[in-house]
Amino acid sequence: MARTLNVLKCTLLALGLLGASFAQAQEPVYIQLVLDASGSMWNKLEDGRYRIVAAKDVLSQLVSSLPEDQGLNVGLRVYGANMWASDPGACEDTHLVVPMDGVDRASLLRTVRETEALGATPIALSLERAAADFPAGGRKVIVLITDGIESCRSDLREVAERLGQQGIEIDLRIVGIDLDPSARAAFEGLGTFENATSASELLAALTRAVEVAPAEVTHRVDVALTRDGAPATEGASVEFVAAVDGTTHVFSRGAADGAFVADLPAGIYTARVRDAYSGEPLTVSGLTVTEGENAYAFELAPLALVAMSVSDEAPPAGSLVTVTYEGAPEGFAEVWLAPADAEDVWLTAWPVQGPAGATEVQVPEEVGAFEARYVISLPEGGYKVVGSVAFEVQPVTASVTAPAEAVGGSDVSVEWQGPDNRGDFITIVPAGAAEGTWRDYAYTAAGSPVTLLAPEQPGEYEVRYVTGQSNATLAHATVVVTAATASVSAPAEVLAGSDVSVEWQGPDNRGDYVTIVPAGAPEGTWQSYAYTSEGNPVAVRAPGQAGAYEVGYVTGAESSTLARAPLTVVAASASVSAPASVVSGGTVEITWQGPDNSGDFVTIVPAGAEEGTWSNYAYTNEGNPVHVTAPEEVGAFEVRYVAGVDYATLASAPLTLEPATATVEAPASAAPNEWVTVSWTGPDNNGDFITIVPAGSEEGTWSNYAYTNEGDPVEVMAPEEPGEYEVRYVTGQSYRTLASRPLTVR
Repeated sequence: MARTLNVLKCTLLALGLLGASFAQAQEPVYIQLVLDASGSMWNKLEDGRYRIVAAKDVLSQLVSSLPEDQGLNVGLRVYGANMWASDPGACEDTHLVVPMDGVDRASLLRTVRETEALGATPIALSLERAAADFPAGGRKVIVLITDGIESCRSDLREVAERLGQQGIEIDLRIVGIDLDPSARAAFEGLGTFENATSASELLAALTRAVEVAPAEVTHRVDVALTRDGAPATEGASVEFVAAVDGTTHVFSRGAADGAFVADLPAGIYTARVRDAYSGEPLTVSGLTVTEGENAYAFELAPLALVAMSVSDEAPPAGSLVTVTYEGAPEGFAEVWLAPADAEDVWLTAWPVQGPAGATEVQVPEEVGAFEARYVISLPEGGYKVVGSVAFEVQPVTASVTAPAEAVGGSDVSVEWQGPDNRGDFITIVPAGAAEGTWRDYAYTAAGSPVTLLAPEQPGEYEVRYVTGQSNATLAHATVVVTAATASVSAPAEVLAGSDVSVEWQGPDNRGDYVTIVPAGAPEGTWQSYAYTSEGNPVAVRAPGQAGAYEVGYVTGAESSTLARAPLTVVAASASVSAPASVVSGGTVEITWQGPDNSGDFVTIVPAGAEEGTWSNYAYTNEGNPVHVTAPEEVGAFEVRYVAGVDYATLASAPLTLEPATATVEAPASAAPNEWVTVSWTGPDNNGDFITIVPAGSEEGTWSNYAYTNEGDPVEVMAPEEPGEYEVRYVTGQSYRTLASRPLTVR
């Protein structure tokens, strides 16, 4: 058999059929397509499509795109399409449905479209009969499209051998549809073979198998859309999606109403007509584009108005109503509010989506007839009203009640009556101010009464009820604002940085405060301060710099100074005393003299450090003397008295930090987890400790430890793991090793 197959191949090669393009042939070419329509073709490909559907789409596109060639003859044989696999005779179910007589495109397309997958897989019988379908002469090609192997107990290789013995020279080309490895092996050595796992792969494989390149031309496609039998004038768009590769082609509008046109390559398509008036696109599959006339007509769904209603058909001006809609098309739309007698006018719009729903809208503040309109966007641009509901806006009234007189900057309580629509507010403005003017305000949503801050400038004002939508005044009441007065009293002279007790008299309005500022400072200047709401007197911190200052009573509303009193700040003095030198990291006892103001502190810093620098410190309010831990660095340092108000140095004294030394004594070895006795000498500064770490560990490493303040000697447990270790004396401030010795854990 192998010899027979090789002879067949050699014969085909000699004829130039393998690897040669049929378009180059000088004699007629006969191509018999053999389509598998067995039940297994209802299985799905990797791309999710049914195998039979993909095969029909691909064959249709192939047939549609075949070139006009006098020497080309294409036929179609189908097996498994007429009876169930269990029926008697299922293994005889193979039929020539289109003979090889030119390219009968219409018959091929119709037959492919009507074929259904049903029965068995008689491949051997189909190939044997396909061989008999060929006329004498010409080049003969069988293209088998199958998703499985022989199911009728026939031997495909025996058929091939028998045909070879009979001298029947046929080029067999097999295109598998998602064949498994065993199925692929069954076709090994029988002609050429390709396996496709998707529709696009199948088209490519079939194109190679027939060796006829698709015609690279486009064909005009006309689509006519009608609605209620008349041309559709608006609201629709057309696109065709290629069945094989999913390419989308968008149509343009033609010269007439409802006409759309595009130039498409030959193939099978699905039309998708998007209709602004319908919930779902109109979809039509299996449309063929080929040479000749390609004209299609689609009837769109009748225009149905969206049903709309409002929660209140006579709402108060500016109020909220709920607009409900049903029967709306899918996609983005808007609900417009517009005057009832204005067609192309809208006041406000709210986006909506879905076939049914509701949205809350705020009606106009104008009185009269209005509509809520359901508006859709048209694919060609523009919009269309497809539903509406009318309502009548009713007038609203309001009132405000406020004190006839108020002190400037004080809180004014205002009672009100009104619609309390979204955004409505109460404000206080100068009498006769223009509509829309506002100053301090409170929303009516906060309830009644509301509290407003009276202006500081004396004069005649109005409390107004103002609508949130158009800032229209619905009601007002007159309020006369009188000037506020105040006074302050403080010592004539104070120490820099000290707390100054200030007595005051004044309105004690919201945010009023007492502050100390340089004499003659501009209005609105402030430094340290205390709110009048904290009581009377209040304590205010004096500045750190000596000079002429003012104590002021300042309003919280507009930062106006109502009262002033002069204040002289005199410089504070201090002194510090400490040992000339100490060991680095040790505790330094420092005696001080100074103002002991809030936040004052004593610190140790490098000699010549910038003002405001600080390191370890102690507050002066902790007592006298204070104790400060020295840095672990060595060299020249300073002890400083620093003012808490501005970090100014009031006094300093030099301090030298001497190097700290230490020693450790311990056994040369120890057992795992044994307590090791360590004798030590050293500064015994706060936090210093003895630890055992692996030999060569980085600075700062620690494990089991004991603080030096526990005494001398100390007990430290040896590590659990045997090895080479170190016993170290480590400072508590910077984890610096002052001494070490080796320890072997055996």
